[in-house]
Amino acid sequence: MKIRTSYDYPPIPIRWLDWSAVDDDTYDGPGSPIGTGATEQEAIADLLEQLEEKREERLCQKGLHQP
Repeated sequence: MKIRTSYDYPPIPIRWLDWSAVDDDTYDGPGSPIGTGATEQEAIADLLEQLEEKREERLCQKGLHQP
């Protein structure tokens, strides 16, 4: 996994979207997980949570995940 972060600073007064994070190894455009947060660490944590949810969904679809 190769996580790339970006400080985006959108032109809006809300600061909780200032950072974004993607996994360069799996990112392939729209629909790919993108973490966001007020800080770089929050964006990374959000991305990791999304990637884990996606992994669990794939396991459930294959019947390999026990809730």
